[in-house]
Amino acid sequence: EVFGPVTPGQVSFLLGLFPVLIAWVYSEILEYKKSSLHGKVHSDATLENETSKEDEKAILIEGGQLKSPSAKFRNMSTKANLIRFITMDEPFLLENRAVLRAMAEFGIVLVYFYICDRTNIFPESKKNYNRDLFLFLYILLIIASALTSLKKHQEKSAFSGKSILYLNRHQTEEWKGWMQVLFLMYHYFGASEIYNAIRVFIACYVWMTGFGNFSYYYIKKDFSIARFAQ
Repeated sequence: EVFGPVTPGQVSFLLGLFPVLIAWVYSEILEYKKSSLHGKVHSDATLENETSKEDEKAILIEGGQLKSPSAKFRNMSTKANLIRFITMDEPFLLENRAVLRAMAEFGIVLVYFYICDRTNIFPESKKNYNRDLFLFLYILLIIASALTSLKKHQEKSAFSGKSILYLNRHQTEEWKGWMQVLFLMYHYFGASEIYNAIRVFIACYVWMTGFGNFSYYYIKKDFSIARFAQ
């Protein structure tokens, strides 16, 4: 048997995913047509007109008289947005193309997880740990990251105003990222010999996450529901 019994939750998820996929594909087509049409009719006069409109829009935004599309989206009722989504309203799809893309990508990833973990399409394989391969891949990642994303950040303390040379936000975020890479590689290869090190890394990760949240609340004094939900 390739597929197991389908649950009502899985059916509901698929029924919700298909309209999102269709809307996202349609929004990408609309954006492509819009960009193609804009490229054909582009001229100096239209460019100057658009520039003046952008200047007027910037003035209104600075004066607080114009709201961004995201603010409009939040202020509109959920029912109105749902109706525009169901009717495939083209301006609505173009305004929320990035949101639709993110939802579609997330749904596709979940479907892929289900296929890999809950079906027999991809057979199970035994993990084969090779220390040399493990170290080679990890060192290769370090070299590639050092060549492409190594930057020097000047972060100042909110209390003293002096530069934080050690364990600033950029360093701790980088440290947490590399520990996440190790977590994934540890589980992928089944590298049981570094189990103790992984437990230490998890403890460090949890401590840095807690300390980062404490520092934010202590300095920013932002106790809003939105921040707490993050």
